[in-house]
Amino acid sequence: MASLIERLDGPRTAQQELFYDLEDAMAVIAWSVNELATIAGVANSPDEAIALMKMGALLAAQQKKLSGYADEVKAGKIVRA
Repeated sequence: MASLIERLDGPRTAQQELFYDLEDAMAVIAWSVNELATIAGVANSPDEAIALMKMGALLAAQQKKLSGYADEVKAGKIVRA
């Protein structure tokens, strides 16, 4: 993995790593929310659909929080040594 990172105009800083890790986590959460919505659409019962949609809403809230952290990292408000 380190060799892949180094081929991108030099090694990433700890700050860049943090930003990209947050970006990756947001992408995984977004994918999960979409999958949960799809599964909820074909749920066996209304209760199951509601539970899946609640899970999606909780994940979306976390995605929004991580997005804010990524913005703070990019702006230099959160610094990783």
